[in-house]
Amino acid sequence: MRIGLIRPHEIEYNRQDLADLESAAKAMGHDISSIFIDKLGIDIKSGKIRLTQIVSRNEFEEIEADGAILRHLGIVKDFEQFSSRVWSVRAIEETGIYVMNNAVSWLMASDKLASLTLLAKNGLPVPRTFLSEDMYVAYKAVQDMGEVVIKPLRGAMGFGVFRVNDPDVAMHIFSYFTNLSKPLYMQEYIEKKGMGDYRVVVIGGQVAGTEFRKGKDWKSNVAQGAIPIAVKTNGEMAEIAVKAAEVLKLDYAGIDIAEGKDGYSILEANPTMSWQGFRQATKIDVAELLIKHLAEKVRG
Repeated sequence: MRIGLIRPHEIEYNRQDLADLESAAKAMGHDISSIFIDKLGIDIKSGKIRLTQIVSRNEFEEIEADGAILRHLGIVKDFEQFSSRVWSVRAIEETGIYVMNNAVSWLMASDKLASLTLLAKNGLPVPRTFLSEDMYVAYKAVQDMGEVVIKPLRGAMGFGVFRVNDPDVAMHIFSYFTNLSKPLYMQEYIEKKGMGDYRVVVIGGQVAGTEFRKGKDWKSNVAQGAIPIAVKTNGEMAEIAVKAAEVLKLDYAGIDIAEGKDGYSILEANPTMSWQGFRQATKIDVAELLIKHLAEKVRG
């Protein structure tokens, strides 16, 4: 099988994850190479789509793959660039290459508002969440909600996240976000049991394993210093995570779940999760499971 890793050429993301995928693919006898989303050429002619990518100034190569894994779309500078990269992945799919996660599911899951709206509508537990572009509407929401966590809508690894219990302090953050033309997105603060949350890894509709990420403070991202600990997945948590991946139509995902005084809540779904902390804790080879699942999907 020929496998493509869809990622940007401009910068490396989670280099060890890429190395894991390459090693797993080669160990199973598959060919694997990168599809650089920012070097891609999409030629639509006579009802057919031809994919190429630049190798050097005057050299191009055909994109040939049976399946592909979407890992990252890179740093985007405006909406048109972001839109072009998302729908370039969709164009790859239209040539008959099986992409996981597919462009539409990735787009939905990687947007916190879109994913939580869909999860809530399907009966899954999510924290109280609020979004507005108006600072004064958001200010009133903080007054009503009490303690909140203000997040970037498309952030990751716990960077740029604020915990606030004073509406006037929140107003300064809102002013900053507004000046950057960012929406104002927040969730109610959950006092997590054990000072951490769970990441349940779901691949092909099955739970691969679960880690508890014990934070040094209220943040429980491994990138922020949280310690990953392997734990058994109880039935309720497994049911929530599997259904979340099913609702979002994800081949694989890291479903982040917090346990508070009112039970479990899904914080977010990660459609291009990194697994280094998870592998360290659980000894589960996520890359191998992903390659096996992709092979199964390609074979049909």
